[in-house]
Amino acid sequence: MESKEESPRKKTKPTQLFSVMEYITDLSYPTLCLTWIFIAIGFGALYFILSYVAGQHGPTVLGEISNPWYRFLNALYYSIITATSLGYGDIVPQGISKALASIQSIFALFVFAVLVTKLVSHRQEIALADVHRLTFEESFHNIREEFFIVRKDLDRIIHNAEEHKSLAAELWEDIVTALRRCQTLLKEVPHFYGEDYDHYTIDSVREELLLASIHRTLHRINTLLDALSAEGIPWIEQRACVDELCALVHTARTITPLWKEHSPHNQKEAFEELIALNDNIHKRFAHILPL
Repeated sequence: MESKEESPRKKTKPTQLFSVMEYITDLSYPTLCLTWIFIAIGFGALYFILSYVAGQHGPTVLGEISNPWYRFLNALYYSIITATSLGYGDIVPQGISKALASIQSIFALFVFAVLVTKLVSHRQEIALADVHRLTFEESFHNIREEFFIVRKDLDRIIHNAEEHKSLAAELWEDIVTALRRCQTLLKEVPHFYGEDYDHYTIDSVREELLLASIHRTLHRINTLLDALSAEGIPWIEQRACVDELCALVHTARTITPLWKEHSPHNQKEAFEELIALNDNIHKRFAHILPL
C-alpha cells in the first residue's frame, strides 16, 4: 500500500506582534531612543489617569497625592523605574496597573535590547572596517615593496651585464624568477578593486603610486633588454626568459584594461603609458614568439 505523501506545511504569515518587533529592529538610534522615551511618558500618563479613574487599580501612593503635577511626576517616575526594571519598591502596581507594568516592561526592555544590540553591532562594524583597512594597507605596501625588490634585482643584473659583457646561468634564472614575480604581482592588482576590500577602496593617491611602481618596473625590464642587446648578449636565445617575457606581456595586456575599466579615478595617461611599455617589450621578441 502506497504511503500518502505528507502535504507541505503552509507558510503562515507572521503575526502582528512579530511584525511590530521586526519594525522596531529596523529603527534608527534616535528613533529607538525616542520610542523608549515615548513608552516611559505614555505609560506614565496611563498610570496618572488610572490613579484618578480607578484608584484601586493604579500604582500605590499615587492616589494619596493631591497635587496633580506632583502626582504626574510620581507616575512618570514609576514608569521610568518600570521601564528600566529597577523596581525600588516604593511604588508598586495593583490591579490593572500590574498588567500595564508587565506590558511596559516587555516593550521597554525589548527596545532597550535592540538599541544595545545595534550599538554593539555598530562597534563591530567599525572594528571590522579597521581590520579591512589594515589588511588593505599591508597588502598595498607589500605589493609595492615586491615590485621594488624586482627592480633592484633587475638593476643588479643590468650592472653585471654592463660590467662583464655576459651573464652567468644563475643570473638568467634570476631574470626568469623576476619576470614570474612580476606576473604574480600584476594578477594581484584587481583584488584592490574587488570584494576582498569592499570595506576599503583604493584612492587616487594610492592608485597613482601603484601605477608608478608598475610603470618603473616595466621600464626597468625594457632597460634590461636594451642593456643586454647593447652588450651583445643573446638574450633572445634564452627560451625560458623569452617564454616568461611572453607570459608577462600577456598578463599585462589582460590586467591593464580590466584595471582601467574598474578604476574610479582619472588615470588615463598612466594606463596608456603602461600599455605602451608593455607593447615595447613585446616588439623585441614578436618576430619569434607572437602572442
